[in-house]
Amino acid sequence: MTPETVLQALKTIEFTKDLEQQHLEKLATIATHVTFSEGSTIFREGDASELVYLIEKGQVSLVTQVPGHGQVTIITIGPGQLLGWSSLFPPKTKTAGAQTLEPTKVIAINATQLRELCQTDPSLGNSIMWRVAEVISDRLRAARVQYLDIFGPTSKR
Repeated sequence: MTPETVLQALKTIEFTKDLEQQHLEKLATIATHVTFSEGSTIFREGDASELVYLIEKGQVSLVTQVPGHGQVTIITIGPGQLLGWSSLFPPKTKTAGAQTLEPTKVIAINATQLRELCQTDPSLGNSIMWRVAEVISDRLRAARVQYLDIFGPTSKR
């Protein structure tokens, strides 16, 4: 896929659609389309990775291993959402696993290059990091609810 097709997709994805044109153009130069079939593992919890993803089409379950409970789905995310934010921050290891629930098309962005763009262009960096912070907040809230369901009291006292 060409940077032009990635640029067109970035204009429509919820996470990036209202970024300035110059910022979208910069992102398109470090991004590419990737597709995954249903049931694919995009990454595993604990994997080191240099990629973050924007979901264009499809559904992805974020999963974690919970002692005594096995693999648990934390949240399911879909089109327009950011996947793999932990690659942006040291130690760059994934905090959950990601598995596709259906054929999924994503835009893969090199996290190191994205960090460099954010540092050299503070306006872009501010826009991206606020959006990433919102994603992290939402994911922490979802994980908390899931853990309360697993470990919370089974009956009221």
